[in-house]
Amino acid sequence: MKRILYVLEDYPVVSETYVETEIEYFLRQGIELAVWRRVQDPVGQAGSVVVIGGPLKAAVQAFKPDAIHVHWFPLVSCVLVEGFGIPVTIRAHSFEFSPTVARGYAFHPGVSAVFLFPHLFEAAFRGVAPGNAIPLVSAYDERMFYPEPKERSTVIRATAGLPTKDIDMFLDVAKACPELKFTLITSRPKGDGSYLNGLLARNASMGAPVNILVEIPRSAAAAVVRKSEICLRSNNPQGHPFGMPVSIAEAMGSGTIPIVRDHAPAREYVGDAGLYFNSIQEAASRVRELVADPELSGRLRTASIARARRHASGVVLPTIFQTWERICKW
Repeated sequence: MKRILYVLEDYPVVSETYVETEIEYFLRQGIELAVWRRVQDPVGQAGSVVVIGGPLKAAVQAFKPDAIHVHWFPLVSCVLVEGFGIPVTIRAHSFEFSPTVARGYAFHPGVSAVFLFPHLFEAAFRGVAPGNAIPLVSAYDERMFYPEPKERSTVIRATAGLPTKDIDMFLDVAKACPELKFTLITSRPKGDGSYLNGLLARNASMGAPVNILVEIPRSAAAAVVRKSEICLRSNNPQGHPFGMPVSIAEAMGSGTIPIVRDHAPAREYVGDAGLYFNSIQEAASRVRELVADPELSGRLRTASIARARRHASGVVLPTIFQTWERICKW
């Protein structure tokens, strides 16, 4: 049996659909998976996956994986320090990215592969050898996110309930466009939930321009995305590097048109499949423009569906599977 142990901060986390997409894809390929999480909550079964707690060394000894797959650079050290002598692969994101860290792991003797978003790969290895780093785009579950008839004048955002996500901007645009229906799908972070509590209070004080759905099941969230016309996605330009938020790929795959903050990595991601903004006022104008122009929205919807294909799990994730086949000698 082919066995992979996922090393995660926590699991399951409703906003981390990228993890669930990977796990479900690899289960369909016949791989036996288990998850070890650093957060020491009660453990057991999560869907088709065993969740293991306690010391990582004990989890490895019990599960006997062929390789360990880590999401996020900060978790890698707790694997490498144990010196297990089995292959380690890393799926990097953006909040933790630095070129120095990426290069360090790409040449680390205990790491077999580092999967980086293409623009972050370029930032880390421009003009230098990439070692074992591999550029790889975000992946969404095409079985859950696909085009459906749209509910008119609907705007969606799906994101974790964190202050780094610039969610207040979504509320401000909704307040400026009272004739439209705005829905936020979010999750409650463990530990300090003060930001989300403040966001809920602010939305109420504004007259509730946004319907905020907290911790709803993944299938229900996907149904809302599929029926929405527009995905309005901002990020904090003073925050961590922009990655490839999977919610954008999920929206495009659903034929839900992205409107995103204008900067080079976002344009590389969305291309001609969406619209761009630099301010709350401009975002509100872009939303109204799409709602008022069926020809424009139809053209962008077609482009979104086409662009999403490069992010489908069946297109992206074979790269990781083939890497495991090579390093594990399956």
